[in-house]
Amino acid sequence: MTMPQPHPTLDLDLDDLPLLDSPWSVRFALGTKGRTALEVYNAGLLLDILVARPLAADLLRGARRASSNGRPSVLAWGHLPPDGTPPAVLCTQRSHTRQPAEAIAAAGSFWLATLEGCFDRVTATRSDGTSERLRVRAGWSR
Repeated sequence: MTMPQPHPTLDLDLDDLPLLDSPWSVRFALGTKGRTALEVYNAGLLLDILVARPLAADLLRGARRASSNGRPSVLAWGHLPPDGTPPAVLCTQRSHTRQPAEAIAAAGSFWLATLEGCFDRVTATRSDGTSERLRVRAGWSR
């Protein structure tokens, strides 16, 4: 009997995803019909599940903030656009402070971005210039 081989899109070294020294964690799995899935957690609490879609989906799916060891941070995530390029991500504060965050492609279908600081809004912009914006929610909220 042969052992099942790992799913090629799930063969990912999580050490390559800089999630800071924070409460954020992610897990990759297989969703329905063998599609790649991304699970997003805050301190072990499941916040969201995304399943890879063949067609365009939400560019910016979620944005949360939390603090670990007195250091606030923001995690934003979503689906990669059809061209596979992670979006440009910009975090803003009420004081109008703006800070870019690097979005990193994950498992071929998703992107993640983390940034230290306490931010209120996240904007993700595709390479064609279209963008989506979300309010950053508390990490533990549903």
